[in-house]
Amino acid sequence: MFQKNGIDYFTDMMPALHNYITVDTDAFLANPNNLEIIYNMCKTVLSTDVGEDAECHAAKLLEVILLQCPGKVDHVLGSFVELVLQRLTKEVLTSELRTICLQVVIAGLYYNTPLLLDILSKMQIANIQGSILGQFLKQWLHDTDCFLGLHDRKMSVLGLCSLMNLLGQRPPEIMEVAPQILPAVLLLFQGLKRAYASRALEDESDSEDSDDDDDENYDGEILSSDEDEIDETSQQYLERIEKHGDDDSEELTDDGAEETQLESYVTVLDKENCPIDEYVTFKNILTTLPIQDSAWYQALMSGLNPNQLKEIEDVFKLAEQRKAVADSKKIEEGGGYMFTNRQVPTSFNFGAA
Repeated sequence: MFQKNGIDYFTDMMPALHNYITVDTDAFLANPNNLEIIYNMCKTVLSTDVGEDAECHAAKLLEVILLQCPGKVDHVLGSFVELVLQRLTKEVLTSELRTICLQVVIAGLYYNTPLLLDILSKMQIANIQGSILGQFLKQWLHDTDCFLGLHDRKMSVLGLCSLMNLLGQRPPEIMEVAPQILPAVLLLFQGLKRAYASRALEDESDSEDSDDDDDENYDGEILSSDEDEIDETSQQYLERIEKHGDDDSEELTDDGAEETQLESYVTVLDKENCPIDEYVTFKNILTTLPIQDSAWYQALMSGLNPNQLKEIEDVFKLAEQRKAVADSKKIEEGGGYMFTNRQVPTSFNFGAA
């Protein structure tokens, strides 16, 4: 039915399918047929010439499932990954489709790193010669600058952190790309910094627009009586704009300010209260590696130049700041700081020796 009549409307169906998976995930997984139906829909889209926009949405839906269902969809991980890798063996016209297909594999890496590596080591796909893992890593690292927006960059950072955190025996394909991992992470953090700054400016602009709407409710007499206050507020606003211009004019370029269309399909990693912070995760892994595996740490760090080492220090500082803010929010949501109640004395004796 979908193949005959529904495939042309897949992008229109996407919001409903996304809600079906994310609003009540346990109910969605309760019937195994649901997962099979979604997979077959995505397979049809990715195997039929319906246009790359629809294909991007199909791949995004696969990524959403992997992120939404940690530890619950091991049995379909191989099918999901094979589907997008097969699509990459055919002609791809846009970087959007290429990166979202790679991102499904990255989500699988984040979902269960050992399982994905085992799957890739056994997988055979027509038109792919040699190691599938090696070719995936090569393409991913080559396309690092093609991952845009907050979600895609965060997902890529967390995927690379999964590689960094892989202890014990590592596939030779990972060892070969070790010198490229940290430079790729730093490039992603540069983009994330711009994207977060852009998001903050948008939020500030929305807040100011809301304040402007509220101000319209006041009559002219009140406005004229508060003329000095408005002048002061306007001056503060101009100073704020000037500050943003000084700090971010060179950084807030189009590649930092964009929010991709697919980012509207929120995953658990995108929610405001998400406990997974890419900065904190990176810092925790890199600071513990010298103790856990000094040789692997040296393999990752050996090719970095002084500027890149400085960038890592800056990322660490941001990680500490973001963790402090997150901890403060938790305390606030928990009702604030708790103080021990002590009984107040009802009488005082100041003359006691």
